[in-house]
Amino acid sequence: MKAIILTGATGSLGGHLAAALLEQPHPVVYCLVRASDAAVADRRLRARMAEIGTDDPSRLVAVPANLESPRLGMLPQVWNDMTEQVGQIFHCAASVHLTAPYQQLAPANVGGTRELVGLATAIAERSGSEVGFHYVSTLAVFLDAIRAGIAVADEFTPPTMQTAGELGYPRSKVAAERAVARAADSGVVGTVYRPGLVTGDSVTGDTSASDLLMPVLRAVVAIGYAPDRAEAVPGEAVDLVARHIVRLSPGGTGGSAYHMIKPELVSLMGAFDALRRAGYRLEEVAPDKWWELAQQRRDDREVAPLMHMGQIGRRMLGLEPDYPMPPVRSDHTYATLRRSWPEPAPLDDAFFDRLVARGFRRFAPAPQG
Repeated sequence: MKAIILTGATGSLGGHLAAALLEQPHPVVYCLVRASDAAVADRRLRARMAEIGTDDPSRLVAVPANLESPRLGMLPQVWNDMTEQVGQIFHCAASVHLTAPYQQLAPANVGGTRELVGLATAIAERSGSEVGFHYVSTLAVFLDAIRAGIAVADEFTPPTMQTAGELGYPRSKVAAERAVARAADSGVVGTVYRPGLVTGDSVTGDTSASDLLMPVLRAVVAIGYAPDRAEAVPGEAVDLVARHIVRLSPGGTGGSAYHMIKPELVSLMGAFDALRRAGYRLEEVAPDKWWELAQQRRDDREVAPLMHMGQIGRRMLGLEPDYPMPPVRSDHTYATLRRSWPEPAPLDDAFFDRLVARGFRRFAPAPQG
């Protein structure tokens, strides 16, 4: 069995994806890590896996690389070794900046994907076999789908720059998906996985700063008020997103897409209720009034992360009625998963209690009194 390349292993979802790949009988997973040398790459990878609580240095091997460099910044011998040893690529790394323009994000998100596709093409040419390319995109490619004339987005809905809208991050993901699709004639079998809100671990509730719920909850606690209504959003627990990607990857055919979200939406009100159960005193106000209170404290270190989310934060809270996101379906994804995966527990009150107790407490103070 050939080795695997994984990008993004030092990140939140990528680290869980590395852990999920360890659960499978793959001999080696080469983790491409942005680092100046092999020692630094290895330290970063080992530190991330220690946070998750699982590791196998003999199978998870750090390789210094740079998505923004030609041939990923690899030495020629390393590149050649990869073309000989690797059979699949899982590309999870990205520059995630929700307010940055496309031009700022494209070198890593689009250029890096093209370099990896080039590596996959070289592997296919050398081996004479197809190469699986598993690309982690985002449901934000459908952020403005309704304004583009699409009422419902499912796994067979093609994303475009129009469905992505004006924000740079989703547009960079559309361009990257296209780069993967264009490689189909070169022996590269592309499969796209689109997460929505990726929140805490389904078992422990632990999470990371990239969990978009955390800036909202931090701001709510700092202000002492919560909106009296909020959007329900498509989402899934981070460990389940990772495990689902690995379980779906063997059956991926060229052009396949999967939506890595639960069939039911995730209620933000459930997270606010969990804060109250944990002892945080929160009064309710109308969403527009709550946003005014947040803006008054935009320089507060507990509120600033939400402000940095820009339109995404406002849309999560239902404050952009002119930009509604369409219903997003995952029927095909779950029909495929159910063949080998029991129905996982919902993101219910018990989950939100774990998220607040374990994940949220990493970023915010305990309740007073």
